[in-house]
Amino acid sequence: MCRICWEPIESLVNEVRLDCDNCPTLTVIPEQLVRLEILSCPGCPLLETISDKLVRLVALDCARCPRLRSLPPTLVLLRTLYCHDCPLLVAIPPTFTALLKLFCWNCPLVASIPPTLVRLTHLDCGLCPLLSAIPDTLVDLSTLWCNDCPLIACIPRTLVNLERLGVNRCPLIRFIPVELAELSRLWCIECRSLTSIPRVVGWTDCQGSPWLTENADAFPNHLPSLLRLQRWFRTGKKQSFKRWIRTRAFNEWIFHPDRIGGKLAKRQLEAELGAMRPAKKQRTM
Repeated sequence: MCRICWEPIESLVNEVRLDCDNCPTLTVIPEQLVRLEILSCPGCPLLETISDKLVRLVALDCARCPRLRSLPPTLVLLRTLYCHDCPLLVAIPPTFTALLKLFCWNCPLVASIPPTLVRLTHLDCGLCPLLSAIPDTLVDLSTLWCNDCPLIACIPRTLVNLERLGVNRCPLIRFIPVELAELSRLWCIECRSLTSIPRVVGWTDCQGSPWLTENADAFPNHLPSLLRLQRWFRTGKKQSFKRWIRTRAFNEWIFHPDRIGGKLAKRQLEAELGAMRPAKKQRTM
């Protein structure tokens, strides 16, 4: 048990820091602890409430508390908040305007990040299936993790200070804005629709992103493929063309999400090139 459970509350009223980690009997943080600045109470299965009187808190760790439903909006001085793995937590209060670091991953009921958290430099909001957008007001962000957020469709262009970005398994994201000039680390594993990333990215892990090549910034440039088509058109090597259209390189080109693509276009292209093949010279007797 933690000190709240076995010490008289009167002996704790002047405490500035308190650790109640993994306490199986803690149900509430008493409102008498008004001097607290740092509170750690993760892994408390019965904790349901954090007092709104703890207005001096600058750091709060209430992660892995399965009964915690809400956070008091009066904690306006908070700079660091760990509230991840709280399945009943429904929202991050927009009054937490002093927050610098927010860790709220695996909170399935959290549907939004307040745009008022403009001082955030670190945000981890992965595994939030209802989260559909990252606010474009978070311009001070240097680290953003939004892995496994199936409804997020884009990363704001205004996050120009981003250095590390994780968008693994975000199926709706199609591109990473080129305005993110400070980006040095990018994780985009299994992003099925991602087609391009900024040229400035220093290191990238893009396994399982089928439309993104290793040299992603050059992907739209299909000059080698066009030159190959031109040679086939001139020489009439129809059999070589037939072999090429069965390759992965051709299909990634013609079926690319940013191209007109489709089976119909593929058949039409094959037919037109075959029809326009130079006729064979007639043999003379």
